Amino acid sequence: MSGRPTGPLPRPEERAPVTTPPACPRCAATPLAGDRYCERCGAALTATATSGTGPSSRTAAATHAVLVADADRYETDLGAAAGVSDRGLVHHSNEDGMGVALAADSSVGAVGLGAVGVVCDGVSSARGSGPAAAAAAAAATALLTDRVEAWRSRAVPVPAGGPGPGLAPRQACLGGGRAGGAATPEAERDTAGEMAAALRDAARAAQNAAVAGAVGLGLSPACTFVGTVVVDATLVVGWLGDSRAYLVDSSGARRLTEDDTVAAEAVRAGRLAPELAERGRDAHTITRWLGVGSASAIPRIRAVALPSAGRVVLCSDGLWNYASAAETLAGHVDALGPGAPAIDVARHLVEVALRGGGSDNVTAIVIDIPGRT
Repeated sequence: MSGRPTGPLPRPEERAPVTTPPACPRCAATPLAGDRYCERCGAALTATATSGTGPSSRTAAATHAVLVADADRYETDLGAAAGVSDRGLVHHSNEDGMGVALAADSSVGAVGLGAVGVVCDGVSSARGSGPAAAAAAAAATALLTDRVEAWRSRAVPVPAGGPGPGLAPRQACLGGGRAGGAATPEAERDTAGEMAAALRDAARAAQNAAVAGAVGLGLSPACTFVGTVVVDATLVVGWLGDSRAYLVDSSGARRLTEDDTVAAEAVRAGRLAPELAERGRDAHTITRWLGVGSASAIPRIRAVALPSAGRVVLCSDGLWNYASAAETLAGHVDALGPGAPAIDVARHLVEVALRGGGSDNVTAIVIDIPGRT
């Protein structure tokens, strides 16, 4: 996130290899390939070995990949959830942070048991924002993953007589109550409330991670936050700043978030025409953020029922600068066809921004929403 660039820089021909660091020196957590900051406590890690990206099929245990700043490009593919973060064509470094988690059984191939996505966009004019965005995304993703796992463990009781042939108890609960009867509206509201509380806690953890040690080092980092949790037929999103969440499904396309910028607030107050909200210097001057000087780390929250198949997209402004309207973004999401893997859609969205000029770091997370039967 920054002001308008003055001109493009040459794009490197090769990317640096993704590396696997040792255990966190502060909390001893086990890192993932490519991690440069601990996903639990935000401490810096030292890479020791080269490896590729993670596998696309996962077990029933929650798995998550946190993608950190200061690398030209990162990708993660968890099958039904995937993300891509790219430096762009103008900036010297990537100051976006991203985390993706999928709590589902790969043999079932759906995200009904839980998916998590987080994007934090570092403010390039504030020193230390890249590492802060990485640490914030890591902390939020870890907390949300833990909360989804807790939700999974008690979401739906297994019916009398067991879960059925060939299914483990948690597999039998896939789809939010089909194993034991349809979920009630009360249960859905409880799920939304629990996940909203988790997002508020995640933003608080992200705030703590973003500012850890910053003042002592003379830094003043700042970053946006958008996080989403998909469990059963419910999507809950929380945000601060101008990173966005979109939903594309059979009912159409819609933006789920409202920008926290000077221009957007002027539009909501009736002082600025809506068509001017994304023009001029105030279009990206954020009024709510994580980091030093943040007045509040409490995100705004929105919950949405998911009655049909679709896709959720989380992104930094490096993408929506070139595809702001929900209908425009949906056209790009649908360009590869309904059966396209989430990772291919995320790559395509990033390429849309790069072809448009790549004036900022660009990050896109895509989460598939399975159809309901």
